[in-house]
Amino acid sequence: MTLSLFTRAPLSAAVILLTGSLTAHAVEEVALDKVTVSGTRSETVQLPLATSITVIDAEQIRQSGATQVSEVLRLQAGIQLQDLDGSGGRNVTIGMRGFTANAANNTLVLVDGRRLNNASLAAPALNTIAIKDIERIEIVQGSAGVLYGDQAVGGVINVITKRATKGELNGSLQVLGGSDDLQSYTASVNQGFDNGLSYNLSAQKRKTDNYRDNNKADIENVFAGVRYDFTGGFIFADGQHVDDELGLPGNLSDAAVKEDRRQTRTPNDYADQKTETWRVGGGVDLGSEWQLLAEYADREDKSESSYSDSVSHQVLRSKNFTPRLVGTLGLNTGNAIVTLGYDRNDAEYSSASAWGGNDTEQKSDGIYGQLVLPFTTALTATLGARYSNVEDIDNLTGDNHKASLNAQEYGLNYQFTPAFRVFARYAEGFRFANADENAYTLFGVDYLQPQTSESAELGVAWDGDRISTSLTAYQMDVDNEIMYDAFNYANINLPASERQGVMVDATFVVTEQLSIRSNYTWTDAELSSGDLKGNAVPFVAENTANLGLVFKPLDSLTTSLDASYTGSRYRVGDDLNNAAKVKDVTLLNANIMWAVVENVELGLRVKNITDETYSDYQGVSAFSGNYQYPQPGRTWNASVSWYF
Repeated sequence: MTLSLFTRAPLSAAVILLTGSLTAHAVEEVALDKVTVSGTRSETVQLPLATSITVIDAEQIRQSGATQVSEVLRLQAGIQLQDLDGSGGRNVTIGMRGFTANAANNTLVLVDGRRLNNASLAAPALNTIAIKDIERIEIVQGSAGVLYGDQAVGGVINVITKRATKGELNGSLQVLGGSDDLQSYTASVNQGFDNGLSYNLSAQKRKTDNYRDNNKADIENVFAGVRYDFTGGFIFADGQHVDDELGLPGNLSDAAVKEDRRQTRTPNDYADQKTETWRVGGGVDLGSEWQLLAEYADREDKSESSYSDSVSHQVLRSKNFTPRLVGTLGLNTGNAIVTLGYDRNDAEYSSASAWGGNDTEQKSDGIYGQLVLPFTTALTATLGARYSNVEDIDNLTGDNHKASLNAQEYGLNYQFTPAFRVFARYAEGFRFANADENAYTLFGVDYLQPQTSESAELGVAWDGDRISTSLTAYQMDVDNEIMYDAFNYANINLPASERQGVMVDATFVVTEQLSIRSNYTWTDAELSSGDLKGNAVPFVAENTANLGLVFKPLDSLTTSLDASYTGSRYRVGDDLNNAAKVKDVTLLNANIMWAVVENVELGLRVKNITDETYSDYQGVSAFSGNYQYPQPGRTWNASVSWYF
């Protein structure tokens, strides 16, 4: 592995920002006990880990005025989104660490630890997560193959939902309307009883015509959960029903976009999906220092879609079983955290259309262990390893395919002061080809090779009461990257590629009324072998940046303004890098929240204030030429919320 990024990255701006933050706050040092889940897959106050984890809490989400998860993620460092219809929901893919065109399978998305990723090309359905149900979002930057296994290549996004508080009744009602006939109705309630029993209920109905013709969306989302906490453990059960009807406007040629960017090329296409999910689990204390945790989740997606007047049906059933043992070992230097676990993921996928059918199964197992070890009170090491295997079964042909691999992780974190730390990390990641990818390969290739990666990163972080900032530099080498070849209409394994970059993130609480959040990411993704060695990976922006301001002139009034910049990039499919890059784009959004009376709040949000014309996905192919998926211009929404 070559770690050349330290001489090639534009570090100056990041170092200046970091140095300024450290100097401004050098006299204030505060140790903050933060509870996260994603670093060890257990909800405890963690030892400092040798990685970068960003936490976005419910209050930050409320202040932003975001109505969908994709709106929150778009403003985070190191993330590039692609929206293939402009609805901000089911067809949004999340790219991290320089993965974009195949981002859906290189970023792992979880809800309370349950996988949203699919054993198909479908992106994790972000629209199944109601924004009002979110307690916080944890973003793990970089490979997390040891803890999470398949698909955690570029990073992990774990959405943690709200939990009832003992002895309290809490809830909310919201009515929201806006551009393109947007209507949304949301209700939630949770209650915790003194005997340890609690429940959560929520429901959402969202309808909108969206920006383009034939892009209507109609979503119903209902969730119910119960939990019982007792001396020595807890148990829970929950279920969710989602009915999602969506029109598909299709892509447009560049000429068609100039003519009318709101038009549709496919007036009769649609993709309707019903999702049923249920989950059970719990934890049992094994003495005072150890706990056995386990969850079982079962999700079934039934879809009907129409492309070019040809109707197809898909059924995907995904079952996950994730037991793990978590404990602490008392040492003179502190408590070491031990995590030992087993993951079982079974997927059954079938599809039928005029172009053919698919009936496959994919079964994968993983055994892993992680140790967070305090060598001294200041120096902590993270060590981990995983063994995973997969079996693909084609029920139409009787073919069977197996593969296995190992992943390792090593990290060091040095805590100079309670507020300032430095960390270094080496991590391996991987993903197995899914059913859709193995169904369409080049002639003579029955199954694609597993994709593997090695990454190294260095970082510094300051976490004070007024200023928090971090800088991370990384390099990732990828072998056998799984990608769709638009010119040969087949999925392939690419030659070796590498990604390197720098990410700087800073939050500054200026006064009690004003806070500033900013981030910048530099990404260099290119092929490192083969005939196209040195060429950039298409549709990866080299430069992205975000800036957010929150101003509270009154206790009852909160205003926010955010700006998001995405630099120029080559189109998807332009592996030769011989066409013009798509233009860069800057988007501005504003939000106002006003508590008119106790427990009643009015909201107004304007997105894309300057009415920029842009597309989240632009590509080129031998058949279609240049094409793109236009995104909405200026839009607005207004809301009334009641909290109790």
